[in-house]
Amino acid sequence: MKTGSIFVLSGEDLTLPFSEIKALIQTYSPYDSCERWGKRVVFSTLSDPEILSRVTSRSAYCRFGGHFISKSEGEKDDLVLQSLVSDGVEIGEGKSYAVTSETLGRETWGELGAKIKSLTGAKVSLENPDVLFQVEKTDLGLVLAYSASGFKEFSWRTLRPRARKFFLPSAIYPKLARLLVNLSRVREGEIFSDPFCGTGSLLIEAAVMGIRTVGIDRGRWISKGALKNMKGFNLDAESLIIRADSTHTYLPASHLDAISTDVPYGRTSSTRGKDTGTIIRQFSSSLAEILVNDGKRQVPRYAVIMRPSHVELDVDRNSFQVEEEHLIYVHRNLTRAISILRRI
Repeated sequence: MKTGSIFVLSGEDLTLPFSEIKALIQTYSPYDSCERWGKRVVFSTLSDPEILSRVTSRSAYCRFGGHFISKSEGEKDDLVLQSLVSDGVEIGEGKSYAVTSETLGRETWGELGAKIKSLTGAKVSLENPDVLFQVEKTDLGLVLAYSASGFKEFSWRTLRPRARKFFLPSAIYPKLARLLVNLSRVREGEIFSDPFCGTGSLLIEAAVMGIRTVGIDRGRWISKGALKNMKGFNLDAESLIIRADSTHTYLPASHLDAISTDVPYGRTSSTRGKDTGTIIRQFSSSLAEILVNDGKRQVPRYAVIMRPSHVELDVDRNSFQVEEEHLIYVHRNLTRAISILRRI
């Protein structure tokens, strides 16, 4: 039987959800691969339950992550019967379960749920099931997976910009901030930096995941506000906020493990008269010295830069390889470009 895992992506029509899952799998298990089985379904050879749980909980654009059970050309009974004899699926009397789907109607996955109940005697729990079955429609037919972690929880509301001690209209929302951190391939305990941290959106998401953070901003009141936000969520113990100009002196440190940032632009950002292209060119000149591919990590070091799409990315191509580039439409006057740079 094929082993591996299934990830169900959120419904945004973007290239980023798959890129995020791929980045997280590479972060924790670089020898495992992943491939799209449909617009919203990803199969990975990853089978380690601890890593699977970590990838799922960290991801921003993933609705479900679980162990692959079976796939079928459309016979729902085949899917269920195979699931009940699969290794690792503990379901029976005294256990509870739920069945859900992001790509199928309630009638289809409701039939699967009824079949499971009649065959196992387990009871349905829509609040806190012992086993969560996920059935999805893919390009290869129906796919069934399970998770023993229940429904995934999201922290977007409690960490949203207006829930913070210090707020600016330019603050990035938690879901996008989490994505930008994940694309940098940083792990718990490593050092992550946002050289234009603003209110600290990326720093908050990184710190919540157990990552050490260094934020930099040239504005005194903004850097103080970012520190206030970190303290407001009790995330300041492993965090450092520096008031400095990242276009001149970047960091008083020998190295970083990952960098991700939203380069300042627009009227609500402090650019001191510099255009965004100049800011990128000036701060990126020090990236190669701070972000070193010294062979101490299984995964190369990465820098992730978000900017307006019309602004050219000017970085040292002898030190960095542009591995991916993604576009996010915001409104008619702004489309964001996200470039993922791998340190050579």
